[in-house]
Amino acid sequence: MRKTFALFALLFGLAASAMGHHNALRDSLMQSAYDWRRFGNNLEAIRLFTAVGTPEAQYEIAATHYLMGLDATAIAECKTIVREGGPFADNARLLIAQCRDRQGFEFAAKRILRKLMKRDNAEAAQLLGAMMFRKGRLDEAERLAIQSITLDNTRPDAHLLLAGVMANKGQRLRAMLPLYYFLLINNDAENQQLALTQLITLWRRSARAIDLLGLGRGQQTNEFYLRAEREIDALATDSIAKLDGAPAIEMLCQKTDALLRYLLETSELNLDFWQIHYTDFLVKLVPRNFVRPFVYFIADCRWHPQVLEWLATNGNLFNEFRLWMEAQ
Repeated sequence: MRKTFALFALLFGLAASAMGHHNALRDSLMQSAYDWRRFGNNLEAIRLFTAVGTPEAQYEIAATHYLMGLDATAIAECKTIVREGGPFADNARLLIAQCRDRQGFEFAAKRILRKLMKRDNAEAAQLLGAMMFRKGRLDEAERLAIQSITLDNTRPDAHLLLAGVMANKGQRLRAMLPLYYFLLINNDAENQQLALTQLITLWRRSARAIDLLGLGRGQQTNEFYLRAEREIDALATDSIAKLDGAPAIEMLCQKTDALLRYLLETSELNLDFWQIHYTDFLVKLVPRNFVRPFVYFIADCRWHPQVLEWLATNGNLFNEFRLWMEAQ
């Protein structure tokens, strides 16, 4: 009996070891495929995804064909995934909707997205909101972006969409808040640069910047936001756009700190979506002295050397900020 048990344990250990090796190899191939795709070598990415052969890899092949503009191929592959079911069926439905939208079949895309929204799919709400935004239907886009964030506030694209909608509606505070949050949670360098540029533009007061953003055309809904817009206007200046490097970061630190202190003193009077999802979190930075490390963190996408220089003398403060963030 002991020999039998020992043999069983040995065989089980060997099987587990082989399975672990197989999983490690699969993960390595998947990461290599993602890297090749990011670098623009889609054919090599597809070859590696095919070698992996998992449902996730099958979906990523379709996603790669979508990135290549091969909508018909991506749709055919996604339909196969949907028929087979499994954990990536809804991902495939979302990709079909994006293909249909790009092909000009708006009604078909909307139908798919609305079906998914009935199951509280946050990405479907965000994608439909982006469609409405492109068509200039700002109220619908705002509602859908808010719905997406309410379902899942970890989706960076939904925050960036909401910021764009509110900037086009002329509501600076409600454009700034999702931009600040987006810059904190997003990992895509290109979108990070875009969002930082938008934030700096919102902090400007020139007629040109106001014209670009459509500021002044939006309708404020209550006295709190009217007062907030006046406060931002008093803090705004063109100088932040004229500066570069560390002076620009420091100017952004000053403006951000002043705005968050104002919100800390007044926002409790205005309990709404914006306070719950943005203000209540951001104002916590003030009493902890974390505004500066926060701003240097979000500015790293543009001014990396200056951020590294700041970290050399403020590493302890930044580590405190990082550990606090990880605990949230």
